[in-house]
Amino acid sequence: MKYIDIRLFAIVILTLIGFACTPKENEVKLDVDWKTFLGKHDMVWNPLTYSEKPDYWEKRNMKHHHNWHEGAFTGNGEIGAMIYKETPERLRFQLGRYDVNSHRKVEKIDWTVPRLLIGDFLLQPKGTIENESMRLHLWDAEVTGNIKTDKGTIEWRSFTHADDMTIVVELRASEGERETLLQWRPESGISPRWWYSDDSANVSVEMPPLPELNQIDGANVSVQKFVETGEFAVAWKEQQIKPGHKIYYISIANSYPENNAKEKALDWVTKSQAKEFESFINEHRSFWHKYYSQSFVSLSDKKWEGFYWIQMYKLASATRSDRELIDNSGPWLPKSPWAGVWWNLNVQLSYSPLYTSNRLNLAESLVNQIHSHKDVFINHNVPDSLKGKNCALMDRCSDLTFRTEPEFLELGNLTWVLFTMHRHYRHSMDKEMLKEKIYPLLKANINSYLHFMYLGDDGKLHLPPTHSPEYGRSLKVQDANYALALFRWGCQTLIEINEVLGLNDELQSKWEYVLENLVEAPKNENGYMVGHDTPFAMSHRHYSHLFEIYPLHLIDLEDPANADLINRSIEHWIGFKGALAGYSYSGSSSMASYMGDGEKALEYLEGFFPYMCPNTMYVEAGQVIETPLSCAESIHNMLLQSWGDRIKVFPAVSDKWKDVSFDKLLAEGAFEVSAVRTNGSTEFVKIKSLAGGPLKIEPNINGKIQASGKREFNISELEEGIYEIDLQKEEEVLLYAEKVLPDLKISSVQGDTIFYNFFGPNSLNEKEQKQLHDPK
Repeated sequence: MKYIDIRLFAIVILTLIGFACTPKENEVKLDVDWKTFLGKHDMVWNPLTYSEKPDYWEKRNMKHHHNWHEGAFTGNGEIGAMIYKETPERLRFQLGRYDVNSHRKVEKIDWTVPRLLIGDFLLQPKGTIENESMRLHLWDAEVTGNIKTDKGTIEWRSFTHADDMTIVVELRASEGERETLLQWRPESGISPRWWYSDDSANVSVEMPPLPELNQIDGANVSVQKFVETGEFAVAWKEQQIKPGHKIYYISIANSYPENNAKEKALDWVTKSQAKEFESFINEHRSFWHKYYSQSFVSLSDKKWEGFYWIQMYKLASATRSDRELIDNSGPWLPKSPWAGVWWNLNVQLSYSPLYTSNRLNLAESLVNQIHSHKDVFINHNVPDSLKGKNCALMDRCSDLTFRTEPEFLELGNLTWVLFTMHRHYRHSMDKEMLKEKIYPLLKANINSYLHFMYLGDDGKLHLPPTHSPEYGRSLKVQDANYALALFRWGCQTLIEINEVLGLNDELQSKWEYVLENLVEAPKNENGYMVGHDTPFAMSHRHYSHLFEIYPLHLIDLEDPANADLINRSIEHWIGFKGALAGYSYSGSSSMASYMGDGEKALEYLEGFFPYMCPNTMYVEAGQVIETPLSCAESIHNMLLQSWGDRIKVFPAVSDKWKDVSFDKLLAEGAFEVSAVRTNGSTEFVKIKSLAGGPLKIEPNINGKIQASGKREFNISELEEGIYEIDLQKEEEVLLYAEKVLPDLKISSVQGDTIFYNFFGPNSLNEKEQKQLHDPK
């Protein structure tokens, strides 16, 4: 009897211990009213007015002024629209589609085969405008507006459907404005570079024919033929619901070398219009609502919180897993000199925030597009001397066929793209993708370096003169730090992959030989040089010479001498004024975060503000989209880092950001991390393993670590503040400091409400103007 009592007692005690490890109240809950939360960061134009060219626009050397920089934008990763005031009387819906390009490169005009402008729909009321407003609703991914004239009112909304290749514009007009219609204005298929080239008047080349407008089966179709073969088309149908209420279904299609774009566009319009309208809208909203919930970030700094969520919206508007690669403009091409894909920074920065934000489905477009074009890198983009030798390269710019001229100005571009793809692997731990889509192309790319390298008189391996993006227009330097760092990373990574996959590649000994003998990165008293015998000596927007620091993380921070080297290098680079650009500040912010300096990280991030357009887009002579996206990655680097072998939680948060919360951000090793920081202290960290594998974490929790989960975890403190936990696949562990559990709720943190709905307006009040254009 006593034996039974003891057994029962033991069972009760063990059960209580089990409940102590996993009490129901230990579950971390995300408590977010998404519609309300995102609504505070909608871009709001009230009133919406036509803006004359502001001073900061003049400083950016823009040749062609329009209000693109103040527009609302929609997209689905293939097509999209930018909506803005073209004149005081007229609203412009500027259409775009990624794959509409000229299929030819005009010498002295184009840098690559350019994308083409498509055309616009114009909304001009019958009466004189008295008041006008516009709002971009993030949660539902649609834009709405109101126009009041002396004749009546017009309410409108527009969205680019998440799945269908269809743009919708809905109009509801009062009696005096019932005759107001959308009016089509086509573009003529001419490269946007014509407006930027001083040689355009002296170039003789066959021009494309003017667009043709037809009516087919009750729809309007505008067809633009290319010079030799192929076409793109815009089709639209107007559906009259009742007097004053009409819906326009608009689609854009491209075909080459076939001439069937008009049939494709008509087919999308017909399919979309055939759906019940509310169901059609719900399909669209369903995608967006699921997309946002993949992760959550809230900051007490509401200006940067709003900026961050607009970038998340921008990313899903710009790409999808099965759609085009993000190029310089996304679906929102205006007159711009950058009507293509640039590989020495733009692609890589555009994709950079997708990994930590746990939006790998969008990042698949990079992996899939690069993999599907691997033969181009191997058979076309290398010189004749390397063809047939399994080498792969990518030079500066291309169209979406990825063909570039094999000029070797910038040896590291493809390697940087592959580094970005490897981040996808590290955040997903998808070995099949690693084996099939990353390893073969990385191996071929590093083979190129193996052919270029040579043994110097110093007994070290060197690289021949190449370009360090974008230091000097035509300057080539031996042992460019850009190429050396990426060569070193490539060899290290190939060895790691070879061991992970058990491939026994015969080239491993070659890669090891390179790592043992490759010349060190050139340095001087100011830090990293551009290359051998080329010091960093002039203002330069790109951080190409600093790749050992960021993004590659090749330098050991445990060595105090290296910390000094990094600080000297950053300060010397960013200290040269005159040629810095917006991404100079996102890059320097991420480097400061790498050093654990939250104050500098925020200071540099704030340095981006004078470069930002009111709608969070970006301009350098022409419009590009990558730099604001890279600032979202800079925010990630303040909140969560996972380079090397460990995860760092809140590694570089400024004291100005007292409260921060995030849910399901993704770390290398495929760990979902959630955390709350209140009044400058970490309350708790939750980690879920999606793939299994060793977890080393620096949770930034003061005091002795407590752990809670569905079982008792083995936690080892490797060194002060750094722990190893035996977390298995699909397991979760909660870390906190006190015996009494904190409130395990993740929600929006409080902040200055003046920055709600901060972005978008072209008529900011005096305080907001000062904050936007003079953040200090």
